[in-house]
Amino acid sequence: MKPSVTSRLAKLIEEGENISNDYVGDRWASQVAAFLQAADASDEHDSFASLTAEDFWDAHALRVGHLQGLVAKAEADEKVPATASGASSEVFDPSTPPSSRRVFVVHGHDNDAKEGTARFLERLGLQPIVLHEQPSAGRTVIEKFESYSGDIAFAVVLLTPDDVGAVATAANDLRARARQNVIMELGFFIGRLGRVRVCALHKGGVELPSDYQGVLYVEMDPGGAWKAKLAQEFVQAKLPIDLKALIGG
Repeated sequence: MKPSVTSRLAKLIEEGENISNDYVGDRWASQVAAFLQAADASDEHDSFASLTAEDFWDAHALRVGHLQGLVAKAEADEKVPATASGASSEVFDPSTPPSSRRVFVVHGHDNDAKEGTARFLERLGLQPIVLHEQPSAGRTVIEKFESYSGDIAFAVVLLTPDDVGAVATAANDLRARARQNVIMELGFFIGRLGRVRVCALHKGGVELPSDYQGVLYVEMDPGGAWKAKLAQEFVQAKLPIDLKALIGG
């Protein structure tokens, strides 16, 4: 992605973070889509256009997070040394094994889901990155996220019923939802890593934000079948894992 495109996206992100109503938000989304199309970024345009949700603010959080991820990926690409041919190598190439074993765990308020997922990743021989478990070193939460979301091979996003909400046309029909920061970080990692290296685990009948093509939603069933499904995603993403961890759940 060209620096001029990255710079413009950064400005659009800032505008998106200050949206106050759905009318302005829809105009902003149309502006972003038009810019990506004009910038000859068809893949990014199609991916952005697919970000939908029943609730406007969920959709908006996904879109802002997605742009943040695209910018983070572009900035990382710029730091990759040139190859012998003079071309920069890809940071995230789904056809080759990632050099990192770090898996970012995005979570809400469900501590059991977070701990169960993180410890399972450890048994697989992976390194779970849970933000609050990392040293702050005087940094803000956003600064910590920016620091620890780099050099990540995969992201597991826990969609747990921490909030409730409804669309404006059915205000009394409250449904369980994940927290907005979780939704935004889902969008971020789709943009940062690509859909094949993101898996969303959900539980408690939580409302899913969108039916993404290429992003897997796995229910955290009480029987633990989700572990084998998640392990399969790691295999597809070419992460080296210890399959013995699946024996005995």
